[in-house]
Amino acid sequence: MTSHVGSEEVAVTDMSPSHRHQECEMKTWLAATWNIAAVNNNPFEYWVTHNDPAYNKMMIDVQDFIDEPGNRDCPIHEVFTDEMFNQLVENLTIMKCSGLDKLKDTWVAEYRSRKIISGFLKDRSIGSKRLISMPDRVTNTIHAADGTIFYRPTAINCYDGNFENKAAWWNLWQSFIFETQILVHNAKKRAEGCPCLVFQMLEPILKCKYPAITEEEEMICIPLQTLCLAIFDAIIIHMLDTVALHKWQVLRKSLSEALYKGKERQIIEILSRTYKDAAFVFLQEVAASFVKKVETGSLFEDFIVFKPAKMDGKRDQNSIIMVKRELFELNSARDVTSEILAAVEGWQCSDGDLVAYTIQSRDLCKYLLVSFHGDTNGLATLPVVRAVHAVASNTYSDHALVFGLDANTYREHSATYQGVSHFYDVIASMGMASCWGTPPNPVNPTTCNARTYLQPQLNKAIGQKDKIAKADKNLKDWIVFYQSQLKAEPATKDNTGSGKYVEEMVFPTLDFPSDHAVVASKLCIPVRKNGTS
Repeated sequence: MTSHVGSEEVAVTDMSPSHRHQECEMKTWLAATWNIAAVNNNPFEYWVTHNDPAYNKMMIDVQDFIDEPGNRDCPIHEVFTDEMFNQLVENLTIMKCSGLDKLKDTWVAEYRSRKIISGFLKDRSIGSKRLISMPDRVTNTIHAADGTIFYRPTAINCYDGNFENKAAWWNLWQSFIFETQILVHNAKKRAEGCPCLVFQMLEPILKCKYPAITEEEEMICIPLQTLCLAIFDAIIIHMLDTVALHKWQVLRKSLSEALYKGKERQIIEILSRTYKDAAFVFLQEVAASFVKKVETGSLFEDFIVFKPAKMDGKRDQNSIIMVKRELFELNSARDVTSEILAAVEGWQCSDGDLVAYTIQSRDLCKYLLVSFHGDTNGLATLPVVRAVHAVASNTYSDHALVFGLDANTYREHSATYQGVSHFYDVIASMGMASCWGTPPNPVNPTTCNARTYLQPQLNKAIGQKDKIAKADKNLKDWIVFYQSQLKAEPATKDNTGSGKYVEEMVFPTLDFPSDHAVVASKLCIPVRKNGTS
């Protein structure tokens, strides 16, 4: 039997376990996988390819300010003044905070005279004690139960307004922390259905969990982290005003629109424009709001969305599958996620990380479709792949597996990081292949991102000259299948949204709002005369 693939006629024999040696035809369907990346609240956190030269100048000047501050490394009290500290204490008193006498002593003895760069931003102990990162995580961007989004007045989020001067910023900051009441889901320290102040959302920093914090600091950890957060925000704004007074807030707005507020719109546009002909689209780190936009928008006319029965409500990062409506019998779809999760050994998946469905196409082929997002180091990936293999082999051997995943694989394999070559060797031993060929090239990255100096963890910052060389450049994203069932044309990468990949370019960009490339491949799928694969 011959079949047309492109302009070629191909004679194919189906080599799947249950149908070997039977003549079949071939169809080619496009599959794409994309970790669209969880929304990043800080538009300055990662280096971005920006079309305004002022962006690079500002980021280089910030780096220089921190690396070589010189006489700009002034005492904290010149930036966060004694008057500001006293106002903070007044608010903490109204909040009936205990330990304020100790906080005053700590201010004078530990913080007031520290240098803003060498003594504060570069102090690793503050980071290990979580005195900035903990309250920043809680207060940076707050999603209210009614869908309203609240932003702390700071430089490192998508705050809508402008700060005319330091005094104006400080008034806004105090009002947000101590006067703004928000009703949030699963909020602590409040009765159900009652709003609480932002200050009341702050969580204790426990020594048993963060041993770097002293017992004395633990006793005053709520007012102390409030102070450290205020100092941090004041220093960042002071630094930006120094290097780019009339530009940084304009740049923040452009980044916020591209990477945060307009992100879901851009992703939908890319999918609609560049991947509208895909049969399967596997997405990871998807917010519930994105799913809603797809299901209520024009993209839903072409695709049906399969999502986890139990969505991740805390991190708001979910794996989903989109399939082309015209190609499938939609009423045949069945959620089999729980079957795979039950087979996972040695790892506990978080809600939303995995979704799996079976479905039958209109030409009567059966498919097992899986989308998965691994942990940062990739250690969850193989336990999940083994579970998929077990379920596919034992229960769905007559289904063609198509598996799109962010495997979080790295160039080198170690006890703490899952390597590309090791991952491939393991899946090959299961009879699986991938869109990356045999063997995959470990230095063919699907990510290229680097943290800037404008975020709370300076130890992770990478300078402008090293942002490519020291970037997170790894092959993390895969389309996996059984080599006896399917074949794949060489995969393409896309970090532009137009189907093209620019090497040695950090992303996201203003036009491509994810730090993972889209990976796509045409799958050659055998189809026997009677329609089954």
